[in-house]
Amino acid sequence: MSLNYHELTMNEPRDSPAKRKQHLVICTIMGVMFLHSGIMAGLFHPMSIEKGEFPGGEFTHKFLTRDYAASSGTQRAIEADLGIENTDKMGWDAPSDSADLLFSVFLDNDGSIPGGMTRYASGMITEDKEKKRMLLDTNSKAEEMTAKDYPKNVKYDVAILPKVNAATVLHPTTGGVWSALLQQYKIFPALKKYYEELGGSGSFVMISTCSEKQGMCMYYVPLSEKEAFYIGNELTEEYAVQYAGASFVEKFLGLDFNDSPLPSFGIGGTKVSNVFKGIKKLLGISSKTSGKEEL
Repeated sequence: MSLNYHELTMNEPRDSPAKRKQHLVICTIMGVMFLHSGIMAGLFHPMSIEKGEFPGGEFTHKFLTRDYAASSGTQRAIEADLGIENTDKMGWDAPSDSADLLFSVFLDNDGSIPGGMTRYASGMITEDKEKKRMLLDTNSKAEEMTAKDYPKNVKYDVAILPKVNAATVLHPTTGGVWSALLQQYKIFPALKKYYEELGGSGSFVMISTCSEKQGMCMYYVPLSEKEAFYIGNELTEEYAVQYAGASFVEKFLGLDFNDSPLPSFGIGGTKVSNVFKGIKKLLGISSKTSGKEEL
């Protein structure tokens, strides 16, 4: 016969000293682990921004409208299309090492675009024609996919990114939640401040290339030819016009969720889009802020 810990303590009062001590120990351990994860992701790492150069080149990419945190998943999909297997000798998952090969270009960084509606392009910069062919060959498969396969159904395109002077900074990464948070609330603001101190105005473009194996990301902010990095798309100031009437809550939740690439996504049979509708009604948020009425 065996008894587990909960069976042995089931008759103890909920607020007994032993229960309180157990709760304190668990919370302390979890807090230490959470802080350790943050430190490993660069929570206290100094932002040593310097002037450098973005290499530029032929950019074979997917252009997406999603939350920036999804860019790491997009890059893993691109690695799969390139036949890059991130596994060790034992067959276990291994960190990727695609720095200076795979890049993400983040276009909307001035806070005017709702969450989930920001635009970015992830892809490869290389002169290797065989790698380029491998990616472009997947476009035929994308034609057979539906919206449910997003972003795999997005075709690759090719653009030329210019070689320009740029603000640069190295920052640790773990590829997890902490890294996504630090990118949004530490790295972006610091680069924005530096960009403005150099005389830049309006939204700025930020580019990243990361190596999970080395645990580092290199970030670039082009200091000239900004328009070229929008790859033929609207500048942020033009793109933001449709969201001009959005409230802070709407920008936080994301506007027009039904127009997103995942309108049918649901949990337990409940569509997320319907949940967002309910939240907006509960908070008294108008459905016309994007210039379209919800039907």
